Amino acid sequence: MSYPALAQTYAPSPLPASAPLAARRYAQPTVSPAASPAASPYASQAARYRDAEMVNATPGQLVVMLYDKMLLTLRRARIACDAKQIEVRCDQIVKASDMISELRVSLDHEQGGAIAKQLDALYAFMLRELFEANRKQDGKKIDVVIRMASELRDAFAQIVAAGASAVPKARSA
Repeated sequence: MSYPALAQTYAPSPLPASAPLAARRYAQPTVSPAASPAASPYASQAARYRDAEMVNATPGQLVVMLYDKMLLTLRRARIACDAKQIEVRCDQIVKASDMISELRVSLDHEQGGAIAKQLDALYAFMLRELFEANRKQDGKKIDVVIRMASELRDAFAQIVAAGASAVPKARSA
């Protein structure tokens, strides 16, 4: 199923095709100082650094980055919920839900086995909690998702770090 309006909303990303769609979709676009008169001279440098970091990241690192962005989005939703900013809360919850959905559909159930099945159930629970949080304007449900996402992010970060340390170093000539 194709959504042309959605495709036009998001600019093409410099991330590799192997990156999760949500990581590419929610990557911060590069802002040039000419495009934004209020941008500092350091904004373009920071954007270039972010772009380079994402292009050079492994799939595991991209998942951790996606979790980081998701946690930021969930925290914004929680703040908006407390401030009774309905539009902001809804927007942030929808973005976080998209990220969770992308993680869920990218699970490899054949190779992942029981772990993939458990992650699928966790992601489904997180999506239900966010739906209810949005419907009932319940910040506590957002807190539950934040705690779960934080634990999953930390677990993935440990796995990525362990994998990076297990990679043999290239011998110098």
